Amino acid sequence: MRKGTRRVTAAIFALGLVAAACGGDDSSSVETAAPNETEAPSTDAPAVTDAPAGGDEVAAAQAVVDANTVIPTDISVSVAPSAAVPTGIKVAWLACELPSCTEVGEDWPAIAEALGWELKVINVESASPGAGVQEAIDWGANYISISGSPVAAFQEQYDAAVAAGIKFAFAYNGEAPADGILTSISGNDSVYAAGEKIANYIIADSGAAANVLMVNIQMFPVLVAEENGMKDTFANGCAACTFDVLPVTIPDIGVNVPGLVASYLQEHPETNYVSYAFSALPIGVTAALQSAGLDKQVTQVGVDFDKTGLTEIVDGTHKAWTSNPKAYSAWLMAHAMILDAVGDEYTERAAGEVLPSFILDDATVAQQIIDSSELSNWKGPEGYADQFLALWGVA
Repeated sequence: MRKGTRRVTAAIFALGLVAAACGGDDSSSVETAAPNETEAPSTDAPAVTDAPAGGDEVAAAQAVVDANTVIPTDISVSVAPSAAVPTGIKVAWLACELPSCTEVGEDWPAIAEALGWELKVINVESASPGAGVQEAIDWGANYISISGSPVAAFQEQYDAAVAAGIKFAFAYNGEAPADGILTSISGNDSVYAAGEKIANYIIADSGAAANVLMVNIQMFPVLVAEENGMKDTFANGCAACTFDVLPVTIPDIGVNVPGLVASYLQEHPETNYVSYAFSALPIGVTAALQSAGLDKQVTQVGVDFDKTGLTEIVDGTHKAWTSNPKAYSAWLMAHAMILDAVGDEYTERAAGEVLPSFILDDATVAQQIIDSSELSNWKGPEGYADQFLALWGVA
């Protein structure tokens, strides 16, 4: 296997996000080519931390890990609006069908109530939210909040909304600054940095001797950015490491992914780490590896934990995951809306779009997070809601 390259094997089944889930066995999946990669951030990519100049690769990687294992306690913005937050603002939250959208949107009702805003929740398909955007336009929204879906998926409705003076706050879609976009939280730069973090963890944990398989859904630009963050980190910081990618699709989750990972490991017995691009991808994988006698061959890690990854850390079947406070992102979207509503410039936009996060490999802490909230996930710094309300001057 060549370092820094991606091998697409004949075993990959790619159904596509927009394909309908039909009956029948798994052999009906159609093989497709992977989409073009998003270029990795370069000068604009946020540094995870400054690694020591010189020194060995393990020490450099460990320095990054040590700087990112402390759980953040403060929100990532500090500049208050210059005037009182206006009431009566109409905000549409476009809630997609993916579990991640449930987390992103879970605090919107509390935010709207605290601010005296009117909230309309509109259910959409992540691949085709145009009808939902049009519904928000027809409703007379001042702002539209949406997660995951790129503007290209609803360009006509986006153009119509901007022409009507409606502004958007995005999360997890990698949109660049543009007219009508107040913020795009956890975009390519932020997720690239998450890839750097988990790659450095692997380098340190393996003693700079890792043969890594990443399981990824490459149709999402932000996940390609994460992939690039890992690839670049291994290429620049681990001469003996190798890195390969297993492309899968949304319909593969919990169905084909376990078998695909097991098959890959059987074909590539030198692989000793498997990293998952986000929390749902490893569903069913550990059981499949145990059944095939492969679970001791690899160390499993990932980016963007939820209860799946946390439970695996508690059980000792996964080693480490990075956090991704999705609920917190709604407060940042609301913050951008507030600043716009009072006519302020969002001077902290770049910092605010990088979510606070940390690397978790402690089973006790993982269990505490599981027990701490209904969705069994880390929602953000402790007391983040109160911190935002105080910043906004809302009792």
